[in-house]
Amino acid sequence: MSLHPPARQAPSRQTHPPACIAGPAVPRPRATGHEQAPPTWGWALVEIRADGTWGEPRVIPAPGAAEHPLADVRPTSQALVPSSITELSELLKTHLAAARVKDAGRGEVASVLSRGADAATPETRSRFLGPLAHVEALQGDLRRAERHVEQAQSGHVDPHGASSRAHALLAQAWIALERADFPAARRHLDTLDDVVRGHDAWLATSHVLLDAKLSIAVGAPEAATRLLAAREGAAPAAGSNWLSELVTVVRAEALIASGEPHRAMALLTPVPQHAVVEAMVMAALARRTIGDVRGALAVLSRAVTDLDHAPLALQIEAWLLEARMAEEQRRPERARLLTDRALRSATGEGMRRALMRDGAWLRRTVERDPALMRKHREFLATCPGDDSGIARPAPVAPTPGVDADQLRPSLLTERESQVLELLAQMNSTEEIAAALFVSTNTVKTHLKGIFGKLGVNRRVDAVRHGRTLGLC
Repeated sequence: MSLHPPARQAPSRQTHPPACIAGPAVPRPRATGHEQAPPTWGWALVEIRADGTWGEPRVIPAPGAAEHPLADVRPTSQALVPSSITELSELLKTHLAAARVKDAGRGEVASVLSRGADAATPETRSRFLGPLAHVEALQGDLRRAERHVEQAQSGHVDPHGASSRAHALLAQAWIALERADFPAARRHLDTLDDVVRGHDAWLATSHVLLDAKLSIAVGAPEAATRLLAAREGAAPAAGSNWLSELVTVVRAEALIASGEPHRAMALLTPVPQHAVVEAMVMAALARRTIGDVRGALAVLSRAVTDLDHAPLALQIEAWLLEARMAEEQRRPERARLLTDRALRSATGEGMRRALMRDGAWLRRTVERDPALMRKHREFLATCPGDDSGIARPAPVAPTPGVDADQLRPSLLTERESQVLELLAQMNSTEEIAAALFVSTNTVKTHLKGIFGKLGVNRRVDAVRHGRTLGLC
């Protein structure tokens, strides 16, 4: 039985017949006089409506007064072992909520899981806390997710809580990624490689998304592209949802990081139905990368309405993207407001990865503004810098037998090398000029020299060839 309504179905008051959720039936004591008769058994039922909401789970008597209705059915799992009707109700809602996380109902899911944790016994509470921490980490509530992971790991060890433990590990990996602790994120991912196999699509898809984002963050976007292309090819034919559409969005992000914004835009056309905000922000980044600032702002403005409900990392990236374009359009106050907002939000959760794409520009902007410098200098000092080897793509191994250190002076001048480095970070001509304190015409002259020496005609090709030779 499917637990999901059709995508984008209009709300309706009409309800489907109640559907039985798999799980052991619950004994209901029945008192007669002063003695207690053998328990009768009941089915746990929940009503799923056409608009995707559900009613309160309830228990109704099963056919056959005292016989266990599943007596002849061999149980496949002992995951649900409720000690009360209240706990069973919360467990049922948790299973439905966990299914709905793929359809972007993350706020609702967190609320349901939190109520379930409050109603659970110490023995089963971790079953709620692991998925709850996972949802919160996806949303960017890193401090709250961290607290729930600690509670899940320090509480009662549930022998049937393998899925919850996998959720808690994934939450830890997402927290490490967003805080730019990439070695820790990789360790958690390696631990999870075998754990997520055989579990639900939420775990498996979140795992591959995290792996891809980590590859992009450490400068290996091509590896992320291959990983996500393989995932899309292996995806089932079922209807799309938020998580599966995020695979497409992150694949577009990897293409942009690889210097292929046009392919990224093609990938995001038409716009995914469930990951609209994520797709809009990525499409805006692609347009801005090719120099279409007006088009990028137009696309970004369409995402503003729903941006407040998006994951925090996406909000920060969107604010910084708009801030850079506002500066290019000579709207310094707007740029300053958005930069301050992004940095305040990032500081609150210790979120550093979201700042990396615009790291060089961000530092220059903050250093020029004394007020921003006073407020954000301490946090920026903890973020990966331009010389950390993390924020920019890692160089591709040089051609065998060719020493990149010998090639550098013979191919490019020192200034041309600096221009190529900034070009590889997706800076515009104006930004390169500002960073090097030269005119835009001087930058264009250096670009012509780079193109001629590398035998290319486009910026993207210059960056790609430069990486092959280890020059950027």
